[in-house]
Amino acid sequence: MVYLFKVWFEEIEDVVRWIEIKPSHSFQHFHAIIQEAIGFDNKELASFFVSDNQWRRISEITLSKSDVDFSGIGNANAPLMSEIKLRMCVNDPHQRFIYVSDYAALWTFRCELIGIEEHNDKYAYPRVYKSHGKSPRQRDESKFNMLNDAEFDALAEKILASKGAQKLVIEPEQELFDAENTSDLEAHDGPEGADLKLFEVNNESEELQ
Repeated sequence: MVYLFKVWFEEIEDVVRWIEIKPSHSFQHFHAIIQEAIGFDNKELASFFVSDNQWRRISEITLSKSDVDFSGIGNANAPLMSEIKLRMCVNDPHQRFIYVSDYAALWTFRCELIGIEEHNDKYAYPRVYKSHGKSPRQRDESKFNMLNDAEFDALAEKILASKGAQKLVIEPEQELFDAENTSDLEAHDGPEGADLKLFEVNNESEELQ
């Protein structure tokens, strides 16, 4: 006899795995094959919950004992996956379990028994019978990495250079030179600047005469 379970992400219903597993296998075997099926690294804490037909959690089966309180997950008094066989918790033709992987990220899956089949000697159990959809990345290390000022300037110049644009960052010496030139131009707008402009106009008038 072999159980056929449909397993899917609670929040991503179009990513589904169908898993065949023996009643004599433990929940630790079930945990390992789910991790393999979705491409996770099997390094995080995890728990199964026996649930009713409304997906309400009834009792927990945990991967390992933990002294940390994870808001209702990782019950220190819960039995271990390695100690509980699947057949001990399958009491319904459509038995349901909730599986939670990584107590921080709370990847949550629904597992439903959808069939009971004959054992086939050609296969090694447990096994992934069928897959649909691509699993999300378990961890996204690139999220929200902040750049310091130097890194931002270097990245900006690289982008501008690739587009043939001028430098974005002005060197301190260039800033000083530009500031001095601006001061000179502003000085020409004062009384002395006005006299210089008047002198130039007078010279042009004399040349025309």
